[in-house]
Amino acid sequence: MLEGLKLAWSWSFQKVEIKSDNALVIDTLRNGLAAVNNIVEVRTIHEWFYKGWEVKCRLILRDSNKVADCLDNEARGRMNQLVVLNDPPQNVRHILEEDIQYALHSKAAYVEA
Repeated sequence: MLEGLKLAWSWSFQKVEIKSDNALVIDTLRNGLAAVNNIVEVRTIHEWFYKGWEVKCRLILRDSNKVADCLDNEARGRMNQLVVLNDPPQNVRHILEEDIQYALHSKAAYVEA
């Protein structure tokens, strides 16, 4: 999440939406507890929310995150660099379609900075 915010900032995005299946982090950010959290990364994420841009966090269900999980598993241990995919790899297209359908029917919570 933090690296994504840094990347979006470096590309001068004005609006960012973060999707995560980590309910604890989303809840911590929503309740304003991030500023006093003992975990440095959570406090840093909170600080990045207030850099003069619009940031939203969206809690998604783990079942809606299959594409990210598939890409992560495929790259685990083999990449230490940013990879931008203009088109999804063939092996995750069907999962992407499932994710889209599932996300359209699931409820989501928002946190706005």
